[in-house]
Amino acid sequence: MNGTRGNFVVYDDVYPPSEDTYLLLDSIDYGADDSILEVGCGSGFVTIELCKTVKQMIAVDISLSAVRNTKENIENNELLRSCEVVQSDLLSAIDPKTRFSIILFNPPYLPEDEDETSIDHALIGGKEGIETTVRFVQEAVGHLTKDGVIYLVASSLANVDKIEASLQQQGLSVTVVSKKSRFFERIFVLKGNF
Repeated sequence: MNGTRGNFVVYDDVYPPSEDTYLLLDSIDYGADDSILEVGCGSGFVTIELCKTVKQMIAVDISLSAVRNTKENIENNELLRSCEVVQSDLLSAIDPKTRFSIILFNPPYLPEDEDETSIDHALIGGKEGIETTVRFVQEAVGHLTKDGVIYLVASSLANVDKIEASLQQQGLSVTVVSKKSRFFERIFVLKGNF
């Protein structure tokens, strides 16, 4: 295991809470009546924070290790009754009739490169870095309530314009709700809503 902070554990092969994680969490406008789906929950940091407030919280990740990590952190924080965690490739395991007021995703958003790491599944979003995000948008829009909102993280190292275009093609208006510069990139949180 990679590390523990209080009641929070991060497995070695799971993406740890990082600048983009905190930026996403700080960008979400949510309340007690919201029903939220977090896609790509990783270690569960965002899920746990939201779980303390919202009506319904479901977290999914393609990585079984991430699902186990999130479940352990939920249990460590005594939130078992408030959250559900499911292994899923994006929204494939979610019942097609289920709707959420908020769907969020901190996707793998970097373009492919020659370097390999044990957490590439959480970092590399395809050849251009946007393929996973575009597929997410196409799946997520059908799971939004009438006034639902999508929040997702994007990087200047990938084509943010194409991500915005994919949200607009699904009938969503797009706003950049926050951004942060790092020494080699800018990260953005995009909000898409009807």
